[in-house]
Amino acid sequence: MDAYPDDALYCGRIWPAWDGSEPSWVHSQGEYAIPIRPFPEFDPGADSFVIKPQDRYPSGGNIVVRRLVFESVGLFAVDLGPTGHNLAGGEDHDFLKRATDKGFSIRYLPGVRQLHAIDAERMSTLYTLRKSFLRSRASFLIRPGESRPRLYMFRKIIEHLGSAIFTLRGDRRFFYLVRFAASLGELTGAVERLHGQTHGPRLRLPPDRGMLQTEATAILTAACGLIAWFSSGDAKWTGLLPAMGVAALGTAALLSKSLANFSQTGPRIHQEILTHFRRYTLYALARLTAWAFAIMLFTGGAGVLLYFMLATVLQAEWSPGLAAAAAVLGIIGAFALQFVHKLRFNPGLLVASMHYRMSRLYGLWHWMTLGRVVWIQRLWLSASTLLFAAASWQLAKENRLDDLMALWAAVLFIAGTVAWAAWQPEARPPRRCPTQRTDAPFNILMIGSDTLRADRLGAMGYRRALTPHIDQLAKQGALFANCYVPCARTAPCLISLLTGTWPHTHGIRDNFVPDADTHLNADSLPQLLKARGYRTAALSDWCGGDMGKFSFGFDHTDLPQDQWNLKYLIRQGPKDLRLYLSLFVHNRLGRLLLPELYYLGGVPLTQPMGKRARRLVSRLAADSAPFFLNVFYSTTHPPFASEWPWYVRFADPAYRGESKFAMARLTDPFEILRRQGAPKEEFDLDQIIDLYDGSVAEFDDEIGKMLAHLGACGLTERTIVVVYSDHGMEFFEHDSWGQGNSAVGEASPRIPLVIRDPRKPARGKIDAVVRSIDLAPTLLDLVDAPPADSMDGVSLAGCLEKDAACPELDAFNETGIWIADIPGLPDNHLRYPDLLELMEVPDRASGTLAIKQGYCNPILAAKDRMIRHGRWKLVYQPLETGYVLRLFDLETDPACRHDLSEQHPQLTADLWSRLLAFVSRSGPKIGDEIQSGQKRQ
Repeated sequence: MDAYPDDALYCGRIWPAWDGSEPSWVHSQGEYAIPIRPFPEFDPGADSFVIKPQDRYPSGGNIVVRRLVFESVGLFAVDLGPTGHNLAGGEDHDFLKRATDKGFSIRYLPGVRQLHAIDAERMSTLYTLRKSFLRSRASFLIRPGESRPRLYMFRKIIEHLGSAIFTLRGDRRFFYLVRFAASLGELTGAVERLHGQTHGPRLRLPPDRGMLQTEATAILTAACGLIAWFSSGDAKWTGLLPAMGVAALGTAALLSKSLANFSQTGPRIHQEILTHFRRYTLYALARLTAWAFAIMLFTGGAGVLLYFMLATVLQAEWSPGLAAAAAVLGIIGAFALQFVHKLRFNPGLLVASMHYRMSRLYGLWHWMTLGRVVWIQRLWLSASTLLFAAASWQLAKENRLDDLMALWAAVLFIAGTVAWAAWQPEARPPRRCPTQRTDAPFNILMIGSDTLRADRLGAMGYRRALTPHIDQLAKQGALFANCYVPCARTAPCLISLLTGTWPHTHGIRDNFVPDADTHLNADSLPQLLKARGYRTAALSDWCGGDMGKFSFGFDHTDLPQDQWNLKYLIRQGPKDLRLYLSLFVHNRLGRLLLPELYYLGGVPLTQPMGKRARRLVSRLAADSAPFFLNVFYSTTHPPFASEWPWYVRFADPAYRGESKFAMARLTDPFEILRRQGAPKEEFDLDQIIDLYDGSVAEFDDEIGKMLAHLGACGLTERTIVVVYSDHGMEFFEHDSWGQGNSAVGEASPRIPLVIRDPRKPARGKIDAVVRSIDLAPTLLDLVDAPPADSMDGVSLAGCLEKDAACPELDAFNETGIWIADIPGLPDNHLRYPDLLELMEVPDRASGTLAIKQGYCNPILAAKDRMIRHGRWKLVYQPLETGYVLRLFDLETDPACRHDLSEQHPQLTADLWSRLLAFVSRSGPKIGDEIQSGQKRQ
């Protein structure tokens, strides 16, 4: 090591120790040698050299690591397998890959030798097969690029298994069995990555008591469907054929309308769609069309069944034409009922699913009051029930028992399907709460909302009483009134929050990240807590896909897929097809089978997600082990759509513009990003702020429900509760709107942070400057766990003590990627191309959207940055030549309107040196470019 001081990792040779009892196959070097052996062996030769990333890596038991490597890249990823020598064999190579990606070199030293003893168990057939399976699985999980099962994997499995079966040679059979196990492991890794389960074993939870009833309903419904099918005999085709014909015609018409006015979600990358994703687009259309046909068949079949009951009661002759008409009425009636129900209770679903002017529906919305919607539903249900009872009586009187059985089974099948799909049971506390030791670790519950501004809390003096539950929680604990995020975009913020590191440490600077970079190089809070016996879980709606995309290591996840994925957006389909399906799958059916529509960007999911979150807490409460649960809502994210009655809570009843239910023309995440460059004149700002405030109030209501449920479960005095956001929101305070577009104002980089630890005294509002990166080390400190060496943040646990002073900290923030020119920027500000030129799909197999590598440095160079120290805030803006510095006194000028840099040159220089030191660490050569420029006003 002294001879090679520039290297950071060292390895030597490993030789197995043979005693003559080993089987002959371990020494085989011929055609059927076993390439994956169940024992360590590493011997690249007699010359020392630096192992390159494409070379064979040594095993974890054969490396020496300098301490600075751990400080930079974190510890071994134990989620890929137990530490030490194990069957998985992935955590060592994953660590070495992260180290080499960071620029550290591995030096092979042939003079360092290790003789490894081999026990008999490692030479058994079963052990060898398991080793081959698990090593291949782990190898796939740490391999960049591949992210889903491929046809060649199935072909290899079939070929290797066939070769093992149809041979008489023992060495050949054993070789192909090992290859079969390896191929099976590769496929398993692909399936795990596809389903987002690559970050550890699934958490074993007790059954969900509420869901047991829905599962029983599903079983009974399926049984009724089978009974109806077989008991109706050939007569079933009499009713099914008209329904199938009408459903086929209706689906064809819907598909034609969708294609004629084609409009997809996501970026308009026409060439990508027409070439590389042409087949995938056809597959997505076929899939959605099949679902549309199934729903039309179901609703049309219900119409035919009602016609059968009516014909039975009236003793009329069966008419295929009338049956087809009944199917048409069934499809139209079901669509109309769902449409008016969503229009009243969840109009944000319609705003997100269709591109038509919502103002055309205002008359219908005013007429369809809550009472009328309920009355229509009850009238329809009562009429159907009376018709069903009359038809049953008539069939019984005519002794048509087979038809009676088929009718009852069919009605129960339809009713059971609707009940199973729509039923959202309320959470109930566990029947038995386990006894907790007095010294047991405390649970941690984090509740966040995307884009929640700090100034909306009543405790911060807002003009409306939006947050009574959060305010009460802040009184019982601590509200950090000046908490800053490092970059006001979701992915870097969540990663910094859960790892306690700056974006330049963990490497994620914005939302558009290729698959190869989603394995984090810093230890996360879930991983560190899991090592201390915690059960870890994450739950979110459409904004929280990043918690499953990146390797946080949660045991249990209930999350959507990555929203920044072209294939995911293609699967959402064109607008008319998407609208029709969304009306019927905004329920359990859609969440399980059509998640890309259930988690459609902009669709409110606050209330159903709150129920799922509380049921998850009940399941976690049934075990004595501590838990860490992160619940992340999209409630306050654009387009600020909330559910009834929250979207009318503060809005002007006389408003007639296009943003009555949600911010207009924000139908998907990319539309949200595109409009960040729009001027103030394009927005009905007062109405949008009213919608936003309603969304904040709905989020607070869910906080209240969760806190009440914690009390019902007996967890209030055993749970640390955190309320947070990933970033704020600008409403043209500095001529721009959106997230992370301005470092000048306070609305985007500042978030609310509330921490209540039942053991700590009430502190209320704390004005000290803190950072979101301080949350992870604080929570670790509160549960007596040491922070990771890689963490940049510091613990704030001392601030929670009575009359304690907080540390003086510097808060840094940088802007995110600008999708278009942002109003309010200086004319000669550094800029870069628009969205379509910036983005690419580096791995077309996965479809993940990412920034082109060549634009990463220009984007970093063009970022505005700021530092907050005490009452002062310094903002840096790079220009085409030189830069601009602005100094603000936030005690006298909280809106950041008056630049004081000329009046306080020494203070400006001191803060600039601090900011410059930070910026120099946060991007390649940016510091040199800044220092060579000239300050300009």
